[in-house]
Amino acid sequence: MSATFKAMLAGAAALMLAACGSNIDRVANMETSGTPFTMALHQGYVELAEKEAGFYDWIDSAHFADKAEMAGNGEVVLPEDPNDSFWYIPDEMEHAELNAERPRLLAALDGGGRSEFPDLAARAQVTYDCWVEEAEEGPVRTDRGVAEWQPRELAKCRAEYLSAIEELEAAMAPAMVEEVVVMEEEVVSEFIVYFAWDSDKISPLAQGFLDDVAAEAMAQGVKLISVGGHTDTSGSAEYNVGLSERRADAVADYLASKGVPKSAMDIRWFGETDPMVPTGDNVREPNNRRVEITFE
Repeated sequence: MSATFKAMLAGAAALMLAACGSNIDRVANMETSGTPFTMALHQGYVELAEKEAGFYDWIDSAHFADKAEMAGNGEVVLPEDPNDSFWYIPDEMEHAELNAERPRLLAALDGGGRSEFPDLAARAQVTYDCWVEEAEEGPVRTDRGVAEWQPRELAKCRAEYLSAIEELEAAMAPAMVEEVVVMEEEVVSEFIVYFAWDSDKISPLAQGFLDDVAAEAMAQGVKLISVGGHTDTSGSAEYNVGLSERRADAVADYLASKGVPKSAMDIRWFGETDPMVPTGDNVREPNNRRVEITFE
């Protein structure tokens, strides 16, 4: 490479550094407005833009400077979407974790985090965005090598986000507990188990559901439990009476195996006479192949 070309590259880098640094300084010193959350977000994004400029990542630095400016103008700026085309995150596990955490972060922000704990909420959002940015850069890359600081920065941003979101959720916990108490006042007393076509076998998924039903029955101290078997209209009416009986018995036996007294159960079967979804004859309707359980 010629000395002249090297000088041109150095000059271009210097111009980019000057332009980026000038923009960050302008945004950092702008007169901010809005809520405590947007002003805290402005400061956080300025610091993130400065960090990326320090690593000579002009594109991401400018991106976060833009977000800082929007926040400084009072706009509510959302956290990054790891599925956005602006980002390419090569590590599938990292990508999946980021996708799982974004709804968690938004739930905390939308649930009062922005207004009640603005500094903490802003820190959670900025560190999440930092994690997204670092995940895009590595540590797995096929097109170029990874800088020696990259794994360290990735781990740091991820750890700082997880610490911030856990702290934010803990701060909001009293409101969440109150909401749970209200929900628990609504006692569930009706349950439905569905069956495969022409089957009285309880699936593994239904078994897990019935485990919860049995636990709820004992917790509530239920004295009478109605167990009613049903079928769809496929097959003869006579056959379906027997099938609905076998389904009701299967559910009753399973609940009994989990500690629910069978003497407390009123077991009945209705064949195809009481469909949840009305159909014509000989129709396979999954919603009609069921056992209904009711706490009286």
